Amino acid sequence: MEQNLENNDWKKEAPLLASLPLNNPFVVPEGYFEGLGNEISNAVYLEGLKAKVNGSGFSTPENYFDGLNENINAAIFAEKLKAAIPQEGFGIPANYFEQMQSSILAKIIQDSQAKAEPTILRLWHSKLVKYASAACFVIIAGVGTIYLNSQPAEQKSLTAELVTEQMLYDIDEDVIIEHIEATEPRQAQASASDVALESYILNNYSQNEIAGL
Repeated sequence: MEQNLENNDWKKEAPLLASLPLNNPFVVPEGYFEGLGNEISNAVYLEGLKAKVNGSGFSTPENYFDGLNENINAAIFAEKLKAAIPQEGFGIPANYFEQMQSSILAKIIQDSQAKAEPTILRLWHSKLVKYASAACFVIIAGVGTIYLNSQPAEQKSLTAELVTEQMLYDIDEDVIIEHIEATEPRQAQASASDVALESYILNNYSQNEIAGL
């Protein structure tokens, strides 16, 4: 009763306000009160985590914001290039990766075999050396002749044989072959290989005859 009297009093004092419809000006989302307990629990849990973790928990690389604009522009430009190019600009042969291992192994084996093969160096690879050997042979023969002329007959014969044997060991086979080819008429055997020519000389000439050439 007293409450109604009080309401009537303020209505008389503010008739315009009393004429307005009685509506609740506040609204809440649907299901707000049903999930309110969970929301409060989650908020309390997050506050507890914030208290335990120092700082905001997020970090950025050094000078991140300084180069952010350039990185964005570069990414946009790259996307434009991808859109302009219908396909990738690189290609590989068919079955490249399947055959790559076998190709590498074959290359390694080939290189190892090439390194294992011995290198043959010819000692008589220059004609100058051959001519020098021939000149030495002539000098030795001349000196031997002079020496023999100054010795007795028996000693001359023995010394001549020793000198001849020594000269035969010192003479290079190529020099003998070249000398024979230059002095003898060209025969059928002259066109044979070096091996055949050497066999021909050894079979048809004695050591004394070879030394006297």
